[in-house]
Amino acid sequence: MDQPPPWSDESGPWPAPATPGWRAHVKRWLVRAAAAGRSAADPSDGVAILAYHGSEPDRSHPWWLDFHGQMALLEDLGYEVVSLAAAVGVIRSGPLGTRPRAAITFDDGWANNLEVAFPELARRRWPASVFLTTSFLGRRPFLHAGEVKSLVDLGVAAEMHTDSHPDLTTIDDLAIASEVTRCRARIEELTGRTPEFFCYPFGRVDRRVRDAVAGAGAEAACTGAPGRNRPGEDPFLLRRVTIDPGDGPAELKAGLAGGNERMRRLLRLRR
Repeated sequence: MDQPPPWSDESGPWPAPATPGWRAHVKRWLVRAAAAGRSAADPSDGVAILAYHGSEPDRSHPWWLDFHGQMALLEDLGYEVVSLAAAVGVIRSGPLGTRPRAAITFDDGWANNLEVAFPELARRRWPASVFLTTSFLGRRPFLHAGEVKSLVDLGVAAEMHTDSHPDLTTIDDLAIASEVTRCRARIEELTGRTPEFFCYPFGRVDRRVRDAVAGAGAEAACTGAPGRNRPGEDPFLLRRVTIDPGDGPAELKAGLAGGNERMRRLLRLRR
């Protein structure tokens, strides 16, 4: 397989990696405290959609996280890991069932997921989805075309994250439609299938953006809002449990127990 050309600088379109500071540690403590005493595996809480970016294999790297440990936690908690399509089907019409359900998603198309996350999921025969920013493809640290074509063999579905990763709340409806259309066309070219699902860049969405993405033909879309999803909720405003660099099983468990959204509510009440 041909190797892709390098990215034009060390960090691509993102800030250079930095070791999480004291704010990250305080946030972890607050999320765990907010989740204390709550179940992380109650099926009635709804479907969990996990949100990852990369899965850096080097423990000394600031973007490393314990992906293996988190997947073991899902198994220990009795989660049924389902495809994003199956998760959206439950959210649209139910029922929730007797086991907790989770779908696993990745944003942007980071190449290091081929080293850790995707093989781990394939070994467990668990499906996943990756939201691709198609203009990033072909330059490290992101996937290149040949790697995208091979995702199906790993049980990973390629979905839409726009072509150039703009904040959609800052551009007009025609530009939003163009971002979705170009992204969809590139994924169709690489995979031979039409992607169905979308993730808003930076998690940012308002009513206008929600309607524009729905009008551009997506079947459902993920936001940056924390939490799980129950039947009957808007499939274009899906919440996710976001995993940050340095997180391990304890942080995932707290997120599944609702720690992130409870922390936000508590902080708002104190203002």
